[in-house]
Amino acid sequence: MKRLLIEDFALEEFSENEIPKKTQSEQETVRTPQEPSPNIDEIYQKAFSDGYEKGKTENTQNYEQQLLSLKSQYETIISNSKMELEKSIQAIDININVLKERINNIENEIINIAIEIAQKIIEKEIQNPDTIKNLIKKSLSLTKFDKIKLKLNAQQAKLIEKEFENIEIIADPGAAIGTIIIEEDSNIIDASINTKLEELKRSLINES
Repeated sequence: MKRLLIEDFALEEFSENEIPKKTQSEQETVRTPQEPSPNIDEIYQKAFSDGYEKGKTENTQNYEQQLLSLKSQYETIISNSKMELEKSIQAIDININVLKERINNIENEIINIAIEIAQKIIEKEIQNPDTIKNLIKKSLSLTKFDKIKLKLNAQQAKLIEKEFENIEIIADPGAAIGTIIIEEDSNIIDASINTKLEELKRSLINES
């Protein structure tokens, strides 16, 4: 007689249908593979990376806003400074023009004073007959014709009439002292002291 093993006996005692079935949750537990436990280093690295990128983005945006604000402020300052500079330049130009005008006025006043002083000195000097004679001779050197007329102050004409007998002398009582007007044909030469001083005055004023 064949000897039954304990295993065989157990199989005979419980048929296939009588074997206790596992519950669905137990089956799912068995079927679902166990997930690996999280790696702490990876978690730390990911958290650091996420935090770094977020901080970088926020800081970049913050810096950009600050830079835009600073740029706007500097542009405003530069614009205001430019306007102030232009105003200052305009004010300087105005002051320079005013100063130039004042200087010109002062120079003109100096010239007028100098001419007046020179006129008085010359009027005193030409009281001397020799002085007026020399002035007339110098003026006659500019003539081109022999036939000429010489218009002088009446008093001075008497002083020099003998010196220029070959010249027609016209004594004009209304002429100022120092008047020397030479007429030759259609040409007139005004060598009067006052005329020369006026020419000098205009020349000095135009140069100033």
